[in-house]
Amino acid sequence: MSVLLKDIAEKTGFSINTVSRALRDDKKLSESTRKTIRETAEMMGYVRNSAAALMRKGTSNEIGIISGDSSNPFFAEVVRGIEETAKQAGFRILLLNTDEDPEREADYMKMFVSMKVAGILIVPVFHDDMCQKIYRTISVPYYFVGRHVEGITGHSILHSDIQSQYDVTQSLINKGHRRILYIVGPENISNTIDRLNGYLKALENNGIPCDPNLIIRTNGHIEDGFASINRALNRSLDFTAVACFNDLVAMGAIKALSENNYRVPEDIEVFGFDNLYISQFMQPSLSTVDVPKFALGKIAIETLLRHIENPQLPYDDINLSTRLIYRKSSAKNRLSLKED
Repeated sequence: MSVLLKDIAEKTGFSINTVSRALRDDKKLSESTRKTIRETAEMMGYVRNSAAALMRKGTSNEIGIISGDSSNPFFAEVVRGIEETAKQAGFRILLLNTDEDPEREADYMKMFVSMKVAGILIVPVFHDDMCQKIYRTISVPYYFVGRHVEGITGHSILHSDIQSQYDVTQSLINKGHRRILYIVGPENISNTIDRLNGYLKALENNGIPCDPNLIIRTNGHIEDGFASINRALNRSLDFTAVACFNDLVAMGAIKALSENNYRVPEDIEVFGFDNLYISQFMQPSLSTVDVPKFALGKIAIETLLRHIENPQLPYDDINLSTRLIYRKSSAKNRLSLKED
């Protein structure tokens, strides 16, 4: 149940009017009173109905969300985090899907601006100069979610793509792997570049030459993982582990390996990225990078709401932590590889 002003008033002993003024940071109240009320409100889980205040000023109570691929379970969980917090604050969300098309993204940005939405959250693709100009000139508060756009700083809520993929690759190297197939994602998104850089950096730091044949570019779907493994096997590529752009790719990769009579992880280890809910129920269960998807959405909308309430706030990038999860597709403490 939502926490109301009267609940905070009862808890602190102040009047509802005083509580309301303190939460608006009314400087006519003492600092100690404002601090007591703010801390109590935070402890009780109070979320200010910013939308109501905006509507009294004639501003929309709608938040625009531009998603790259809303059918992807990763983004579904991110949007759930956004929606829950937005609803508590009295905002409606308007969700549009670009299918990773930068032109459509630019059109949706212009549309949301013309609709005078209160703010915009975007899962962006790479942009040309014209698209970057839109981001540099719009007056509507906005943040990128889970990705960044080159040349635009201070507007991204991210997770540690480079370091996470580095850690995955280093983990495989530590277990003796030198021929690690990497199935890359779509070329027009920052996650792909960052994760590839993490993979390459780990190889370089361990003195392992990069074999371009072991890097297969895809669109990041299940069928891409399946096709990539079959392509690698048909070309007689030598590899003992597979690092995947995301869990969906890893699912397809494991299926292809199984159909070609390779055992996971006994013959070939597989590592995913994202920790989708279904990954723990795969056969074998999938080792992966745990990205805090719900928290990513929640923090993104909370940060955006602060800028909606106070347009003078400086913008800063936020980077969330991730962690490796070892399941049956990649043993954590494997000491040696089977030699043919």
